[in-house]
Amino acid sequence: MITIRQALTEQECAQAYAIENQVYPPEAAASAEAFKFRLQTFGLYFLVAETDDGRIVGVTNGVRLDHVHLADDSIKQTADFAANGANFCILTIAVHPEFQRQGLASALLTRVIQQAKADQLQQIVLMCESFLIGFYEKHGFHYVSPSSSAHGGIQWHEMGLNLK
Repeated sequence: MITIRQALTEQECAQAYAIENQVYPPEAAASAEAFKFRLQTFGLYFLVAETDDGRIVGVTNGVRLDHVHLADDSIKQTADFAANGANFCILTIAVHPEFQRQGLASALLTRVIQQAKADQLQQIVLMCESFLIGFYEKHGFHYVSPSSSAHGGIQWHEMGLNLK
């Protein structure tokens, strides 16, 4: 059985970061410092999928923003993050390869949506690769546009979910 819960420790953050590095190409993966910042600043949204034996096998996290513009510079600058921002930007959803295609990404995403609704946020935004557009649409997101971001040399696409 898998439990979706808030990450609590730096050790769990490190385990989640290891999954990020297994799933994303090195040029697109977040830094360990970024993961620590997200855990410390936006901990309610730093969620992990954990097996019965305590193994972290999935992660989602991100940042709150006052805006919904996702250019590279707007999501990389810590000054642009807003601890009480009205919007949430998902920056990571990653599942260990051995546990993919078992619904964990959907479970992590569902919990983020629940938290954002509980916090009465206005929107959830994210950037994804083209092959993931359908996944997010199944969860109620709408396609916004191709992103101006070329982070990691990837063509990203902006998606949004209105919560109000």
